[in-house]
This record gives sequence, structure tokens and C-alpha cells, in this order.
Amino acid sequence: MKNKPPGQSPPLRPAWVEVDLGAIEHNTHRLVEIAGPGVELMAMVKANAYGHGAVEVSRAVLRAGATWLGVFSVGEGIELRQAGIEAPILVLGRTPPQWAQAGVAHRLALTVFSTDGARAADEAARQLGTRVPVHVKVDTGMSRLGVSSEDAASFGRTLAGFTHLEVQGVFTHFAVADTPDAHGIAGWGQEYTRRQLELFQSALDAFDREGLPIRFRHAANSPAVLNLPQAHLNLVRSGILIYGLDPSPEVPKPPDFIPALAFKTEVALVREVPVGTYVSYGCTFRAERPTRLAVLMVGYADGFRRAPRGYGQVLVRGRRAPTAGRVCMDQTMVDVTEIDGVEAGDEAVLIGRQGSEEIRAEQVAERLGTNNYETVTTISARLERRYTE
Repeated sequence: MKNKPPGQSPPLRPAWVEVDLGAIEHNTHRLVEIAGPGVELMAMVKANAYGHGAVEVSRAVLRAGATWLGVFSVGEGIELRQAGIEAPILVLGRTPPQWAQAGVAHRLALTVFSTDGARAADEAARQLGTRVPVHVKVDTGMSRLGVSSEDAASFGRTLAGFTHLEVQGVFTHFAVADTPDAHGIAGWGQEYTRRQLELFQSALDAFDREGLPIRFRHAANSPAVLNLPQAHLNLVRSGILIYGLDPSPEVPKPPDFIPALAFKTEVALVREVPVGTYVSYGCTFRAERPTRLAVLMVGYADGFRRAPRGYGQVLVRGRRAPTAGRVCMDQTMVDVTEIDGVEAGDEAVLIGRQGSEEIRAEQVAERLGTNNYETVTTISARLERRYTE
């Protein structure tokens, strides 16, 4: 394990995230296999690699066969370049004009979907005496960023007039590939996704008619990598599967994909409280029996959710311990009355495995009323990431 050497400053927070890079490499290998021959893999490492740590994860996925990295902003791409990562990086979000020159200078591929954005990228490249690769975002039903499929041809003609742009790719994003039976209607999501793919193909045809050479054509996200092989084209994008998590309850990960993240802290104190004792802010918990409490060194500042619902339980000494009272900013109390021998310094697992028990990110997400994407990405970036190979 890569821990900090003696003498270095202690971490900002007394909780941490453990990331199994071997699991990430394994999952990446499997995605390359599933994508198939002639199809490249873009690993999504935006949002600090879904909370796992962008730099270390990027190195792991590139070792395992990914050829592209996907980030949201120019700043995220620069972070990777400054860490010595040379692989192609696509900025999938809008690049404001004032960031365009930094993006070009750091050899990032930029997403364009408006004339103003294309002009800013072209001007930045002109000033730096180079050309910038761009990928055109086509909106086929997400209603987020992108030029409409109907306007793809005219936008292609516009791009052809910019002398410092290299139109390297065209892509779209599926809205409901992770919910085949959306709206509770059998096959509704599948049909919507197929329709999106048809619209995207029509946009690709329009670019071809304009004579624009498009090297990379990409549409498939993680659920489509699994369930829509006709969308693989020659580049697929995957995020959640890289990290060994389910794309959705309706589209589970293959059984051999390995969760890479564990969220942990330590016990600070164990105390006995008598019947009738109130615990934590708001006095919402009252001991109904003589109770043994463990105070954990973790709170909502670390991403251990307080409201409207919390995680509900953690693992201590391989057993489940329910939270007692409200989660505080930096600390949480759990009831360990039924667990023998708990003492200060014991490890507590918030997400992950301890002994024969496991708390999965998907289970936490269900309790919180969200998805596993949010559950792992909202673990505080200030927490130390500890990596195993």
C-alpha cells in the first residue's frame, strides 16, 4: 500500500479511500475484450475518476489497454498532463473562450457544438501556431450539449472553414441506455436508445457527404457497451464499469467485474451510556437499553451523508453497526452494543468489505435515494486516496 512516508504532514481528514488499481486494470481489460476488435476504449476519469483519483486511475487504465481518457473540463485535462500523462484526452464539456488557449497548449482534444466555440478553439490554435483536434457533440435526445442531428451537415460545412481545426471525432450520448424499460413500459428505453443511434448515424452520414474525414465515431456508454454492440462503432466510452460498479439496477455489471473502492475511517472512542441517554444533534436518538457507542472519525464533511437519509450502518469488526443519531460534520456515533471487543483505533468500513460482510455502493445509493455514481463521486476529494497494486 502506498502510504505517506514518516515525517510527512498527516492527512486533512481522519477518513480515507482505498482504491484497488488491480481491480481497475482487470475491469479495463474486460471492457477492451467486450468492445471487440478494432474498437478503442475511452476511460472516463472526470470528477476525480468518479472519486477514485484521476491521476492514478488514468495510469492504471492506460496500462490495461484504454487508449483515450475522458474529462469534463480543461482544468481536469491539464491536471493529467502535469502528471506526465501523454495519452489522448478529450474534454467533453464546453470550453469557455478564455480556457481555449490553455486547452490547445496542453494538447487536449476539445468538444465543439457551436460556431462560437469552434471559432475560439481555432483562434487559440492559430495564436499558438498549431492545429487543435476537436470532436463534434451531436444531441440525439439527451437535450444537453450538442448540435442537433438535423443541423450536423451545415455545422460540418462551418467547421471546414476553420483552418486550425482538425475534426477528429463525432459523438453523442445516450440518455436511457441504463433503463431498458423506462417509464415502466417494457422496451421503452431500448427503443429510445435505438432511435438515438439512428439519429446519430444520420448525422455521421451527413458529415460523410460533406467529405469531412472523421476518424473516431463514438456513442456507447457503459450500459451500451454491454447491451448495444451495434453502438460500439470504433470507440466506446466507459466510466462506471471501470470502477467495478453497476451501470444501473436494470443493467448490472458482469459478475467478474470487481469494485475498486472502499471508504473507511477509525473508531475514536467507545463509551457506555445508560437507558434514556440522547445522542447527537437534535436528540433524535434515545437509548432504549444500556448502549455501547463507538464514535467514528467521519462525518458529512467527508461525504458520509447526513440528510435526508444517511448510510444507516457501517461495518466494525466484521459486523454491521447501525448509526445512532444524526451524522455530525466530522464525527458519527454507531451502536456497537452487540459487537464484542470494539476499541479506539479499530477500522470502520462505510463502503467495502470487512470479514464476510460487505456494504456495496449500490446498497448505500438505494438507501440514500440516489445512484452509485453520486455515492462515490461525492466522497470528499480532501480524503487521502490509498492505492494498492
